[in-house]
Amino acid sequence: MIAFERILQRQLEDIGRIAREVDDPAEALAAILRHHLAFTLEAGDDLAAWKQEFRNLPGEDAWRLRRIQRLYVEEWVNVVVRMRTDLSDGEARAAVYAIMAFLQSAAARRSGLPPDEVAEVLCGMALAALCGPNRGPSASDPLLT
Repeated sequence: MIAFERILQRQLEDIGRIAREVDDPAEALAAILRHHLAFTLEAGDDLAAWKQEFRNLPGEDAWRLRRIQRLYVEEWVNVVVRMRTDLSDGEARAAVYAIMAFLQSAAARRSGLPPDEVAEVLCGMALAALCGPNRGPSASDPLLT
């Protein structure tokens, strides 16, 4: 499980870097979504195995992994609240958890589309949901490319 911990830590560092380096929160969110989807689609089968193994970890190991996961979510939340000033911290966190569940569930299914097309569809849907009513991206939005 140490390998999984290193992978999660790298994911956390990558999206943290995106959040710090991309000034526009909508662009940062799109980049974070693309990064997350690339990882999820690439590691899909492994994620299911890691999730099962996670249940059997000793307490301290499980705590460390849950901490990394919480920090990962907080990076997303920080970007969402910069973009969606109408949301409270708790509302943004709830939205992020919902989008993460959606992305992982949808990415785990075999749609028949190539992974890059799956990522494009899911990224667009997630951005539309997180951007809010009447503020979601259109199909020609440069954030999706």
